[in-house]
Amino acid sequence: MNIDKNHLCHPENYTRGRREPITYLVIHYVGALGNARENARYYGSRGGIGASAHYFVDHGPGASVWQSVPEGHTAWHCGRSDRKYKHPKCRNVNSIGIEMCCHKDKSGAWYFDPETVDRTVELALDIMERYHIPVGNVLRHYDVTGKVCPAPFVEDARAWLRFKQRLEEDPMTEEKVQAIAAEEAAKRAAAERKAAVSNWAAESWAKAKKKGVFDGTAPQSPMTREQAASVLDRLGLLN
Repeated sequence: MNIDKNHLCHPENYTRGRREPITYLVIHYVGALGNARENARYYGSRGGIGASAHYFVDHGPGASVWQSVPEGHTAWHCGRSDRKYKHPKCRNVNSIGIEMCCHKDKSGAWYFDPETVDRTVELALDIMERYHIPVGNVLRHYDVTGKVCPAPFVEDARAWLRFKQRLEEDPMTEEKVQAIAAEEAAKRAAAERKAAVSNWAAESWAKAKKKGVFDGTAPQSPMTREQAASVLDRLGLLN
């Protein structure tokens, strides 16, 4: 993914470094008209704003991503001055914030272009993979502080659910499930064939090998019915 870093945030608008590892990803909307570049330039041009985000995702075809605060620093994107949080653990210090650019329709409702959502999904998946963030730790600003942000994903909960579903791994087909099960069974069987005889059975195993009941291999492998029949025959119990 191509990320533009030409307008990094003014150092007065975020905290350098982190006191905790990154374990959350918080989604926002800019709540104003304008593209990602304009928002990145605004936060980078002056100090004293008191807010910031790590990324701004553009709208329209070919939506671009602009980085504002480097991930190793703490952006001020989901804090509360009164500390009355909805979420028990997610804070600025342990999260990355993504701001999505948006539009207003004729009724005054905010909405995202499909390209903005697509690019945000792409960016979110990249961040989740790099920091091992589970989908349950991808939150709306609303989930952290109660602020109606991002409005399109708060006012339409289904849209948020659809966004979260796109961050889930693809469901496995029955064929893939069976293939994985077969592979695991093969690995388990191979391990059993290589395992040595247990101490408690060593003497009996040696006698069985000497009598020709077993060939001396795979002492811990399970026995099939045909193998059992062969053993009984060798013992003369089927005559």
